[in-house]
Amino acid sequence: MTTTMEIRGVRKRFGNTQALAGVDLTLRGGEILGIAGPNGAGKSTLTKILCGEESMDSGEILVDGRPWKPGDVSDPIAIVHQEPQVWTNLTLEENLLVGNEGAWWRAPVAGDEQRRVLESLGVAHLADQPLERCTLAVRQRAEIARALVRSARFFLFDEPNSALTDEESHALFAFMHGLADQGYIVVFISHRLSEMVAHCHRVVVIRDGVLAATLTGDALTEPAIAVELVAGQTPRTERRVASRAADGDDSARVLTVTGWTDEPGSFRPLDLELRRGDVLAVVGVEGSGGRELVATLGGHRPATGDARLNGGQGAKALRERTSYLSADRQEMLFQHMSVGDNLVLRLGRREICGPFARLRRREIRSRSERMIERYAVRTSGPDQNLSALSGGNQQKVAIASAMATMPEVLVIEEPTRGVDIGSKAEIYTMLNEFAADGRAVVVFCTEAPEVFEVANRVMVLEGGRIVQELAVGDYDTVDAFAHALALLEGVETTQDRPANGRATLAGPSDSTEESS
Repeated sequence: MTTTMEIRGVRKRFGNTQALAGVDLTLRGGEILGIAGPNGAGKSTLTKILCGEESMDSGEILVDGRPWKPGDVSDPIAIVHQEPQVWTNLTLEENLLVGNEGAWWRAPVAGDEQRRVLESLGVAHLADQPLERCTLAVRQRAEIARALVRSARFFLFDEPNSALTDEESHALFAFMHGLADQGYIVVFISHRLSEMVAHCHRVVVIRDGVLAATLTGDALTEPAIAVELVAGQTPRTERRVASRAADGDDSARVLTVTGWTDEPGSFRPLDLELRRGDVLAVVGVEGSGGRELVATLGGHRPATGDARLNGGQGAKALRERTSYLSADRQEMLFQHMSVGDNLVLRLGRREICGPFARLRRREIRSRSERMIERYAVRTSGPDQNLSALSGGNQQKVAIASAMATMPEVLVIEEPTRGVDIGSKAEIYTMLNEFAADGRAVVVFCTEAPEVFEVANRVMVLEGGRIVQELAVGDYDTVDAFAHALALLEGVETTQDRPANGRATLAGPSDSTEESS
């Protein structure tokens, strides 16, 4: 018999914010159900209710016609997160045994069931490896394995492949289809519409706390989902900020690095210049050195070479005059603190402290309220706990906090990772307006459409070497830009490259010729 879950009239309110306004939804075993929704629509709240992290104010959930209580350990729902919830100091096998340790005098030992599950996931050979030494994909499989050992019938994948390689993503989707084929309930939450269309049997759109649309069959297309996501929203005027500084104007130069590389040698020594108004996107597959380059520019990773930042010099100038955000927003935020405290946590004593280092609460509240309004953070107020916000709103809080110190250069990895369409547009606007104020932005991006929307310059790395620089303004459409980028990624070109590694600026025809 196929398992069925019925969600009936589920409501949840946080203060003045109605997160869920009566959700009715049926989940069926044997299919992959996609859940989409704009920022703050209620997806995160529904997920937390299903896994028992939040209680619902009203409504009921039935499994096979019988009442089901979220968080029931005898009939659990398995959540596979963007950032896996595992014990990294334990081995893969030990993670499966947590909660089943047995008597205190006897160390737990994996049985046939645990070994069979690990073999089915293709990670049995890593059973004795600490998860801190394993890839993100292996950690996710540890989460899945733990759920299978506990006989979970429901699997919810929340942005599971946002940081996986293409090969790892393909393997994950194959496993999701395998679960559905075996009759499990599989739910997939993502902001990547193409993946929803490719892998989901149904897609439901949650908007304003209710189920707004259900798409199946021929109606399940990317444009159809996109239309439902932005329905009722006020159109925004988008603009790309190009560097307004003249090439010969030395006063417009913000950051210059020469002979720059990190200590492990993840990328070759290179020269780089940032000017006021620049939004530079660093692009490259994992292992190209792009992510490591961005981390060094943010002062987050040791590097060698010469760095000059608006009059300052060296690593100290980078630390003091840049703000860095990693791809994992959990590293940059404090979930147990309020929205307001998270917005001002990077500010120094002069801004938020009075005599004897006492916090000026009125000043903190005033600053945070201005940032909430300016960046359209959807929250009941600065006192609301950050953990109650959706992923898109948390990302805006993280970026706003980094901007609050008014750095010369903002350095950010994957600025819209795991964020919906509406929030992406708002974040692009935040970054462009920041650059337009006479500063510069460096982003590490993995998606061509995002690079096209946010950047005016693109640096492509492959094998630790600069392959080419592109000017986004030379391309009329995202398709043309994506094609040029695809030709460059994965191609290591050494011809006609100066010894110092400086890239030359190429237009569309130049990039194609270089790569052919």
